[in-house]
Amino acid sequence: MTGAPGPSFDGRTYPYMPPRRPPESVTPLLHAEAGDVDPTTFEVLRHALWNLNMEHGNAIIRTSGSPVVVYAHDFNPVILDEAGDYVFFGPWLQYLVAATSPVVKWILEHRHPRPGIEPGCMFMSNDPWIGATHQSDLTMLAPVFWEDRVFAWVGNSLHHQDLGGTAPGGFNPVASDVFWESGIIPPVRVVEDGELRVDLEEEFMRRSRMPELVAVDLRAQIAGCKVAVARMETLLGRYGPETVKGVMKKIQDDSEAAFLRRLETIPDGEWREEAFLEMATPGDRALYRNSLVLRKSGDRLEFSNEGTDPQIGTLGCTLAAWSGAIGAMVNAQLMFDQLFAIQGALRHIDFRAEPGTLTSALHPSALSLAPLTLDQCIALAGLCISKMLSASSDPELQKEGASCMGCTAFPIAAFSGAYANGQPFATLFLEGVGAALAGSPWKDGIDVGGWPWDPQVVMPNVEEFESSFPILYLWKRVLPDSGGAGRFRGGNSMDLGVVVHGVETISHHTASAAHCAVPGPPLAGGYPSSLNTYTLLRDTDVLERFAGGAVPAAPEEIAAGSSETLPAKAFGVPQGPRDVYVMSWTGAGGYGDPLERPAEDVLADVVAEAVTAGEAERLYGVVLRDGAVDAAATEARRAGVREERMGWSGPAETRAAAPGSRLRAVGPELVAVDDDGGQALACGGCLTVLSPADGNWKDGARVHEVPLEEGNRHQPPVATLADDDVVLRQFACPGCGRLLDNEVRRAAEAPLWDFRLARGV
Repeated sequence: MTGAPGPSFDGRTYPYMPPRRPPESVTPLLHAEAGDVDPTTFEVLRHALWNLNMEHGNAIIRTSGSPVVVYAHDFNPVILDEAGDYVFFGPWLQYLVAATSPVVKWILEHRHPRPGIEPGCMFMSNDPWIGATHQSDLTMLAPVFWEDRVFAWVGNSLHHQDLGGTAPGGFNPVASDVFWESGIIPPVRVVEDGELRVDLEEEFMRRSRMPELVAVDLRAQIAGCKVAVARMETLLGRYGPETVKGVMKKIQDDSEAAFLRRLETIPDGEWREEAFLEMATPGDRALYRNSLVLRKSGDRLEFSNEGTDPQIGTLGCTLAAWSGAIGAMVNAQLMFDQLFAIQGALRHIDFRAEPGTLTSALHPSALSLAPLTLDQCIALAGLCISKMLSASSDPELQKEGASCMGCTAFPIAAFSGAYANGQPFATLFLEGVGAALAGSPWKDGIDVGGWPWDPQVVMPNVEEFESSFPILYLWKRVLPDSGGAGRFRGGNSMDLGVVVHGVETISHHTASAAHCAVPGPPLAGGYPSSLNTYTLLRDTDVLERFAGGAVPAAPEEIAAGSSETLPAKAFGVPQGPRDVYVMSWTGAGGYGDPLERPAEDVLADVVAEAVTAGEAERLYGVVLRDGAVDAAATEARRAGVREERMGWSGPAETRAAAPGSRLRAVGPELVAVDDDGGQALACGGCLTVLSPADGNWKDGARVHEVPLEEGNRHQPPVATLADDDVVLRQFACPGCGRLLDNEVRRAAEAPLWDFRLARGV
């Protein structure tokens, strides 16, 4: 299917793009079809190209001096074909899929014949309106030539520690527009004839508070590209351009075939999910809707941001970045066996975004915090895809679904200052990469298990981080109950505590965009997780404890004169030698009704200190006595909870479909049944009919609203952080009392119509 249409974009991707050039003005490209490549040669070259990309990434890690690269793996290498379509993407930070292909296409259109695309050149760019997540993510791209034609491209995108602007580290929580932030660089030819242009390097370094580190990472990006170009040229010399290009095209075509096979198992329909972004500017107490709609029709998917609020303040991302966030979960949940070959899926995906919204921001919107919006978009994409997969006729594909992932908005907890020798520094705590994996239809999430879309992620090493910056860690610990409760519980996150070391003070700033006030939505009756929190314990006894040979291992072990909670956006908050900084981040959502979790599994959670005994009884209905399950009390407790659910508001009469009427799964915990000559949606447990097949199943469920803090004990009352009345809206089957959904929703809003399937499912 070579030549099939690629992803389409609605809206303005660049505010001052000149008219399109005619194709004949572009450097000649070397095209080829998949052709007949024998299976042995295909497998040899397929793995050679994969290893080339891995060597590219490992060269960056070995060369870089940046903690955000070495520890957080905030980069990714890529191989693209001559036209800028993906061949392989690396197994590091996946949403950077936004940052290379669009840039190559822009270079082909706008950088030839002046300054020109020539052998030995490389282009760099950090322009979010062309193809970057935010300005700190610099893209480096190198063409690979065969004779006088462009054969392919290799490139990488890498997060730089500080590229200037008014906020150390590049995350500016008070920016009113993009001109407050790190400067934008449209594609510039920074390497010529294999040599870095010194004038452009000096201009680039001059922006930064940490020029030596920026210079090292710039060279790491160039070194990675040089390694990849050299390896590609070796393959071309050994196998010939037609064979190598044929393998590249077959990789794309094979990924397309795998994607289409999966779409064939899914009925046409529509799936929705929504979450909230917060605090557009410091002091703002409003919440802003981030909406995602997934539609399937035949062999195409469409992702839309309809319902998303307009761009405002420091919230938002560009269209290219938003599509990259969605691509991260398409890759993880639908292309999991394709070695990160995503182009075949992109041939069948349309991205529809309303310009000027939070996820299609127009120039000159502030964008330094865009990755936080993107994290939430990744979570929404994962939830929509999970709902869609629950309707698949393939049981194995259904297993790829999951509840809301952990760390759905990275906790930007930055700190800066000067070392004892006066040299400035700026960095951020990177532990949030140790997120948590969510509960799924068949297994528990994993505590501090990372992200499903970032398979190479590692948490920073304490000793190495302490050697790089003037701080000491008091503890890192898994935080009990931070994951959402469920039949399959969500993974827990962590908290940490640090003190200043070797200097008198450091300065903190926070730059979060979500999940400090309202958690992400869970799935299928699971409960939500904890939130991101930042706290300074002031005037503590920590120095006296050190003198006595004790190191506190939790906040409750510290005596403090006062406690200061930092909001989602704060700037210039000092920490002195007697202060302790405490940070935690969101766990993952649970999946399924917690009352259906085996009591012995809950006991094991309590023994492992993953769940506290109080939450075991409150949310799971499991009563423990003397370290064992009290079976009778547990049965009574769970029966009482189900009886309470039967008293929630809902239909006066209910009826169950005949057991033989079950047709297929259509959603989390839901099935389609034959009913009165038509089709209906019913509870997957007892087959109680909830609505006609074309209706909203929630209309037939029992519904109840509780304060959001009842969903997770780490959730503060919403009113302490935001003015919106957000509740936990619960839906239960009126026949058996199974909890079918927990919505995180404004009280005044109607229930979310989360999926609609085409007739005749």
